[in-house]
Amino acid sequence: MAVRKGDQEQGKLQVIEASKNMLRYTYDRVRDKTFPKADRWIMLKSIWEQVVSAHTKIIRANEIRVDNAQDAEERLLLQKEAVGHLCAAASLIDTIHMCGVISDDRADYWSGLVNKTYAYCKAWHKKDRENAKVYLAQAAG
Repeated sequence: MAVRKGDQEQGKLQVIEASKNMLRYTYDRVRDKTFPKADRWIMLKSIWEQVVSAHTKIIRANEIRVDNAQDAEERLLLQKEAVGHLCAAASLIDTIHMCGVISDDRADYWSGLVNKTYAYCKAWHKKDRENAKVYLAQAAG
């Protein structure tokens, strides 16, 4: 069934929503006083920095409107860097879990948020890579 033009809503990019959820949860964990001080300063700070960097790059990439090859390259690079930060965050969460700092349930939930954001970001990057071929071919030709 079609939706009238006036009733349509602007869709939100799923990766942004997933990234916001990951960021909120990470913020709550970083401020959680149940972690020993040493863990908060060493591991949690590192996780926080990776999550913030990923979120920031996702937002920045989304703001780039691709009109030429340079825009396409910049957007793809930001997406790729966001994926790298998400991988690092997942690895750090796994590390604190292996060290016994967080429970299985907390590690599973937190990793799930990161992995969901990662999956959306990878799918977005793949789609944009296909769309950017036109601009990149023009620049090469």
